[in-house]
Amino acid sequence: MALVVLMLGTAQSATLAGPGLRWEVGEQKFRVGMADDARTEWRFQRSEDLVRWVDVPSMGTVRTGSGEVAWTAPIVVNPGAGAGFLRGVATEGLYDAAVLRTFHLRFAQADWRSRLTANYATAINLAADLEFEGVQYAGVGVRYKGNTSYFLSGAKKSLNIEIDYSDPDRALEGYRTLNLNNAFSDSTLMREPLYFNALRQYAVGPRAGFAQLYINDEYWGVYVLAQQTDGELIREYFASNRGDRWKAPSGGGGGGGGGGPGGGGGGGFASGQRALMYLGDDPARYQALYELKKDGTSNAWANLIHAADVLNNAPAEAFRDRVEEVLAVDRWLWFLAVENVYTDDDSYWNKGADYGIYFEPESGRLHPLQHDGNEAFGTARAQLNPLQGVGNANRPVISRLLAIPELRQRYLAHLRTVLDESFRVETVVPLMDRQRALIEDALEGDTRRGFTMAAFRTALTALTNHVRLRHAYLANHVEIRPIPPSIVSVMGPSLADSSRAARIVATIRPYGGEGIDSVWLHRREGDTGPFTPVAMVAGGPGSSGESGGETLDFEVELPPAPVSTRIRYYVEARSGNAAHAASFAPARAEQETFEITFAPPVAGGSPVLINELMASNGTTLADPQGHFDDWIELWNRTDAPVDLSGWFLSDNPERPRKWRIPDGTTLAPGGFLLVWADEDGGDQPGLHANFKLSADGEQILLVDRDDRGNAVMDFVAFGPQRRDVAYGRSAREAGRWEFMRPTPGQPNR
Repeated sequence: MALVVLMLGTAQSATLAGPGLRWEVGEQKFRVGMADDARTEWRFQRSEDLVRWVDVPSMGTVRTGSGEVAWTAPIVVNPGAGAGFLRGVATEGLYDAAVLRTFHLRFAQADWRSRLTANYATAINLAADLEFEGVQYAGVGVRYKGNTSYFLSGAKKSLNIEIDYSDPDRALEGYRTLNLNNAFSDSTLMREPLYFNALRQYAVGPRAGFAQLYINDEYWGVYVLAQQTDGELIREYFASNRGDRWKAPSGGGGGGGGGGPGGGGGGGFASGQRALMYLGDDPARYQALYELKKDGTSNAWANLIHAADVLNNAPAEAFRDRVEEVLAVDRWLWFLAVENVYTDDDSYWNKGADYGIYFEPESGRLHPLQHDGNEAFGTARAQLNPLQGVGNANRPVISRLLAIPELRQRYLAHLRTVLDESFRVETVVPLMDRQRALIEDALEGDTRRGFTMAAFRTALTALTNHVRLRHAYLANHVEIRPIPPSIVSVMGPSLADSSRAARIVATIRPYGGEGIDSVWLHRREGDTGPFTPVAMVAGGPGSSGESGGETLDFEVELPPAPVSTRIRYYVEARSGNAAHAASFAPARAEQETFEITFAPPVAGGSPVLINELMASNGTTLADPQGHFDDWIELWNRTDAPVDLSGWFLSDNPERPRKWRIPDGTTLAPGGFLLVWADEDGGDQPGLHANFKLSADGEQILLVDRDDRGNAVMDFVAFGPQRRDVAYGRSAREAGRWEFMRPTPGQPNR
């Protein structure tokens, strides 16, 4: 992030802070330029007090990484404005909901609308040329999409655009398919983006933002820009996308559902045929109902049938353990919780359909996928029961999982988290205000929007009222009202000596006089598969917190493990009240966890740490030779220079002295040093190690000089990596590593 202070009233710059920022001032105008080695897109915000920041969409975005300064469009200064602050913020990519994208489609045929209509039932593409930010994509494939949104809308239909239609290797910003949705029945246009971007925090779902579209140079208005539920999305959440993927369409059957692409609309929502009911062992029964999008294992239907069999037929006494073998239970509970809180009519609880399924081959389990969000925020359902579907045999994921008291309380804990973090007026309304400022002017000129601007504003008020009413109803529901214990802290090492046990202590505060029933540590080695619960033992009273009330410490020891073993874990505390209400730390467990890596003995207090790495560098940053190689970033965390001459980097604990850092290499106070892991040890300029990093996961060691005994100064083990996504030390939580936007040579964000 870069920051500039501007005297906006007189268009005179005052001070500048932050590397990489440039500015030019003219007569009542200014423009800002960004310079950064990494390929990053920036948007801009202004503030009067450095506390409250407001987007400035009129400045557009700029992209750095080309070696040139990237300039914004000139901005007219308001003569009456006072001093203000301006900052550049890295966007979240193509689907950033704070950026209004612009696309130009050009068809060779004047009757393109008739041709798209004729192709609807068969889902055949019509070729067109697409322009985005000055880049031409010739020969993309375009077709109409949707069901109700197709048949009941006017001229403005939802569009599916295949970027790789005529070139299988082509993508736009890393995506091969775009969806421009007409937001049918949503006069705010915001429901799907709000819903998708909230759900992504807890379950597997697409991103969504906004775009304006021109077709043959004619303005067609504002659309919801939604990510496709495809292999690119799967790679964001899973170790690979080599598994099987299905869509459970609503309507009349698999392979299109009798209602055009994606399945038909209409009745039958009481049926459980697409809700993972067991329909026997004949694959044809399932093939008529589910759309197979990818058979990655060459055994897709057998995998689906086996999971449905266990889900529906495993005996009660064995069900809890058996179901974890075939379903990612916690992820299903999060998925169901968000669908319920956001009253999504296109949902498992309502239709038993309109959702996706992914079979993860690494674990052998099914995960839910979200793909349709325009029916979220159903304002007629503010009092939807949070346990909708319990007792309904046609919704086996709900009825069988929530019949287990422990899983029922886990589900209710997830509901509380969603209510507290995402679904409340204080959270949703600022997002709505931001999106309104982004799209309102563009909507004014949208003659095909299908509603008046007065209806747009009325719908915003109705949406706000729905959030208020829904939150109040759920917060006071008899099942959600019981208050669980508070997990005050969880203390455990991020690096543990591989020859010793690792001790973890959780400090718990019970609510009132209800006491604590039990505390559990759930642990898993690696990145896939179910967690194993281990009871934590009461270790005595803790300290009284600021809010008052005695706390209790619970502890457990994890046994020693081989070097590079990574253990993910989280803590669950169950109340002594009648419901045994549960809480979790982290609150988003199992989607977020704590982590311990067992390492060789690491010397404490190293002045230099491994700070960030990229093991799958596709387009982020080129080395001085022009190659997009893996890289490792070191950070001097002290206020004195550190001579790294004779230190070592290695990816092999058995060969800690694998690559020697050259003599004369000094790291400035607070500075960063980039080492290219490319097996080109002798290349100049730049520092080039004699090993590469594995995108499937491995480890990195930073080792001291020979004359000091080659102590391991720092160590990090990492799992499967994502293309052009960095893995680094969290800027928010000491000792935690996480996926992040790459910031080579800069502090982590």
